[in-house]
Amino acid sequence: MLSKKTKVKYTEKKKKSKYPMVSFQIFDKWCKRCGICVDLCIHNVFMVDEDGYPRAVKPVECNVCGFCITRCPDFALRILERGEKNAQG
Repeated sequence: MLSKKTKVKYTEKKKKSKYPMVSFQIFDKWCKRCGICVDLCIHNVFMVDEDGYPRAVKPVECNVCGFCITRCPDFALRILERGEKNAQG
């Protein structure tokens, strides 16, 4: 059992993470598998799956720079930050 001080320290440390908590929504129907998002990501968040679609394999490394979103020619990528709901599309 953790003491109250330990719980408070752990909670504060967890809140002060240098990486935002994000997830990615990739619309496969819109994606033409060009690989621009994979190539532009400097943190190597994305990798190509066996069908050629981008998949976020390391979303914790994302610093929400937005290069992948702004350069996607088909608008097939969306970053969802903490507390945002997934939209079905």
